[in-house]
Amino acid sequence: MAPFRLRIPRPIHEEMLARAVAARPLECCGLLAGTVAGGVGEVRTHHPLVNELQSATEFRSEPRSLFAAMKAMRADGADVLAVYHSHPASEPVPSRRDRERNYAESVVNLIVGFPNGLPVVRGWWLTATDAKEAEWSVG
Repeated sequence: MAPFRLRIPRPIHEEMLARAVAARPLECCGLLAGTVAGGVGEVRTHHPLVNELQSATEFRSEPRSLFAAMKAMRADGADVLAVYHSHPASEPVPSRRDRERNYAESVVNLIVGFPNGLPVVRGWWLTATDAKEAEWSVG
């Protein structure tokens, strides 16, 4: 799938931020799902996942929560448009580990960082060796 512009409804964006804040000092993770049409990925649903590592510096989606999310998306006719996770004590910039463990090059990677204690979100197109900023909006 070619890169698309991601559009996140405000309530889903707020849920994602609330999860990142509540999880601190640990990383949180989740999926945003919807459909792509006309170069725009419209997010319809938020699927919080369990970070089975319970770590402040990395995440791995717990298989049961990931399976439940994929099942719900299939029933809804939706695709994964974005994967998100938090960096509880740093900038929302992908780490080498984030690039190496990338879910898929066809989805946006949103990172909620806390560089000054307040949540800041940036979106990225990731490959194993590169990160390019993604175009996204809330509304």
